[in-house]
Amino acid sequence: MSITGNDIKILQSIAGHRSDVTTCDFTSDYTLVTGSSDKTIRIWDWVPGSGYVQRSDSPLKAHKYQVTCVRISPQGAMFASASVDGTAILWNLHSAVRLYTMVQVNGDAIRVCRFAPDSSILVTAGDNGAVCIWDLVHRSLIRTIFEHEGTTTSLAFTSDSQYLISACSLEVLRVWYVQDLVDTTADAACNPVAKCENAHDLGISCVDVNKTISVDESDPLIKYYTMATSGNSNEIKIWTITSKSTPKHKSGVNEVSVDYCDTYDGHNSSVTCIRYNTSGTFLVSCSLDKLVKIWDREGNCLASLEGHSRYVNCVAISKDSLLAASGSNDKLILVWDLSGNLTTDSELVKPLHLSQNYIGGIPELQLMTNAESNDNEVKLLEKIDDISDGAINCCSFNNNGVLATASGDKLVRLFKVVEENNNVEEVCWSPLEGHTYPVNYVEFSRDGTKLASCSLDGCTNIWNAENGEKLVTLPENSLGIKVCRFSPNGELLITAGDDEKATIWHSSNFEEITTLEGHLDAVTSTSFTPDGQIIATTSMNADFRLWKADTYETISVKEDAHDYGIQSCDFSQNLDPVPNNIIDVQSYLLGTCGNDGFVKLWSISVPKKKNDELDFDDVEVKVWRSLQGHGGNVICVRFSPNVSEIICSTATDRQARIWSVYSAECLYVLDHDSIVTACAFSSDCSLLATGCIDKTLWLWKLPQQLVFRTIVANKIKCRTKALIDWTTTDVVKWLKNMGLEDVIVNVQNASLDGQKLLTLSEEQICCGLDLSDDQSERLSKEIRWLKQDELQIHRTGSSEIPHEFLCPITHEIMREPVTCSDGFTYEKNAICEWFMSGKYTSPLTNEILVNTGYTYNQELRNAIHSFLDNEDQTP
Repeated sequence: MSITGNDIKILQSIAGHRSDVTTCDFTSDYTLVTGSSDKTIRIWDWVPGSGYVQRSDSPLKAHKYQVTCVRISPQGAMFASASVDGTAILWNLHSAVRLYTMVQVNGDAIRVCRFAPDSSILVTAGDNGAVCIWDLVHRSLIRTIFEHEGTTTSLAFTSDSQYLISACSLEVLRVWYVQDLVDTTADAACNPVAKCENAHDLGISCVDVNKTISVDESDPLIKYYTMATSGNSNEIKIWTITSKSTPKHKSGVNEVSVDYCDTYDGHNSSVTCIRYNTSGTFLVSCSLDKLVKIWDREGNCLASLEGHSRYVNCVAISKDSLLAASGSNDKLILVWDLSGNLTTDSELVKPLHLSQNYIGGIPELQLMTNAESNDNEVKLLEKIDDISDGAINCCSFNNNGVLATASGDKLVRLFKVVEENNNVEEVCWSPLEGHTYPVNYVEFSRDGTKLASCSLDGCTNIWNAENGEKLVTLPENSLGIKVCRFSPNGELLITAGDDEKATIWHSSNFEEITTLEGHLDAVTSTSFTPDGQIIATTSMNADFRLWKADTYETISVKEDAHDYGIQSCDFSQNLDPVPNNIIDVQSYLLGTCGNDGFVKLWSISVPKKKNDELDFDDVEVKVWRSLQGHGGNVICVRFSPNVSEIICSTATDRQARIWSVYSAECLYVLDHDSIVTACAFSSDCSLLATGCIDKTLWLWKLPQQLVFRTIVANKIKCRTKALIDWTTTDVVKWLKNMGLEDVIVNVQNASLDGQKLLTLSEEQICCGLDLSDDQSERLSKEIRWLKQDELQIHRTGSSEIPHEFLCPITHEIMREPVTCSDGFTYEKNAICEWFMSGKYTSPLTNEILVNTGYTYNQELRNAIHSFLDNEDQTP
């Protein structure tokens, strides 16, 4: 929309705060959030006929001192607030429930907080100069940067989430590559990719980056970002950030420069805040001169708005640029009508027409206010006493909810957990008899058809898991067998024990393949990586060894991993468990525990060759997290299935502990009556079984939010990978999501990657892939749309947008529509952020979702892009 200074008017003057209004921000549906020196945050909703009305659950009084900053998350499900009290708080916007409190280094005052545009991280900074990077998916601090010597006054992201700009009171600007910031595997300090000193006399007060990105016509790998800064002078400066990208998987380093372009001169005092509108067509500023000004791209002042009687501290612009808000030391918030056509009777939020795929229909949008489940505790469903005549040494679930136990009475027992009431019932063919000494270990094959058990008698038995029939007994070992585990594909079985060796067997004919030797004491545990590439074995000699699963060669030996010996190990099922910015490295996460009372998480990094094969000659193994809390020897450790967001450990201190893998926080402590020897998660992570030395079996119900968060973590693209960094594997994944499976073979043969997608035209790509006309047409469209998304080109068209093209959460046209289990379609990033905010109910029906799965709505996506393409062609 075009701005005409004469048309702008004050739409509403909002009084409510008892002191200076220091910060404000809009949501996409016009809700206004404000913060003040009166320590409160206030939420204002637009009500036709009344204008802005304060919510019933407002004000929020969680901060102890002045609120310095509030920011709405990119999809509008959450907001963050920062304060002089040294804390930043993450809130659910719709229910005003506090989700997480972040404390700045040393508890010093926080002046600014910013969300990354992809919702993956929140950055906070303040008086001590430290810049803190917070992982929003796992709600943990992942990096703290100490580079600014003065107060860090402002932060801003580029709209593609690739760069973060920080500014301080000592006139210094720094540009950071976001992938470097979130790489938690890097040992070296994170350095800025560009720096500008003496940017403003007397210090910088605010930074904002225009959301429009330009690309060099002669080199598509060069991007231009426009940045505005303000300071304690009366000037606004305009800068160009130039970035030349090089793919990370080709060991490249981005070349970044910051160049001065222009100065906007019009204020008579310090410029306190500047904000670009969403389309980047104009800039709004405010100042200690009591004025709000609007500037076009050429630096012309389009409007100078008077209305405040004291210093103006903050400004915000609605996403559609219809409204602006300003907050001042006069304690007022002024809402400005930038179109000149609005009144307090205007209906800004249009009613949403719901599709008929929800039976019964909902007459209007029902964004919930209290949908969070208060039931967030682990519940003991059942404690089964004396299920055996010996200690429970091990337990294991299969995918059908059958639980197997190994005990000191020489028996294997199987139980069925009844889904309706969670009762535990022993199956009719249990117990399984076949061992002559205590059974040490049991495990189901991944498909649930086989069950392996091993014993102190030196035997390993393989059972039909569906009827209890013994299939085979592996050749007897002269010493006891401590562990038996299947490979992920079920083709291999590994056994190990007191003879200091591990033996690999075919699981089809049960013939011995090879023996792994090298440990100097009993082998206590073993585990396969989720892709079956690596085997880990641990020993009472305190070392663990990594072996290639195809040639059985030793890859790495880690001596003295735990004092006094290692008891158990388990690999995370997540194939990308440790955030890093190294594209050509495969990472794994190994959990170990031992007699020193620690649980340790080991990052294992294996370089990739050009053909994506792993190079085991240069494997790096190091401690990534150390979990401390047990008061005795830790006996067993198990990751949760699938995404492995949590890990459970059991110990001689009579406790089982559930830990967050990424924050290293102990989430729950489960007390027992005796030493806890074993634990196992159900396949959907809804149940946890623990076994004890006193012959008892405990079954725990995990809270739904913990279960859902585990599932959601696998769906959220926590770390946005730039298109240039896409490997051929990434391109194949994208094609599958877009329903273009029929061109995948051609793409793999041509080694199509992100650099080629960016630098070659759609015609060149399709010709090089030797595609049919129909395939070429479909792929060309997808590539064109992909490049538009990469440049954050948000096309809206001039015509009325069909209501079914709008996301029910953001009220904006969808780019990646996905259909959830409630039958409705949402923008993918919006529904993911909805889940991140603690909501596991339908945004439209308020009903608990059956699951957090979604499918891409390709038909709707194609319709949206066709509509926008037609709009672009309309004169």
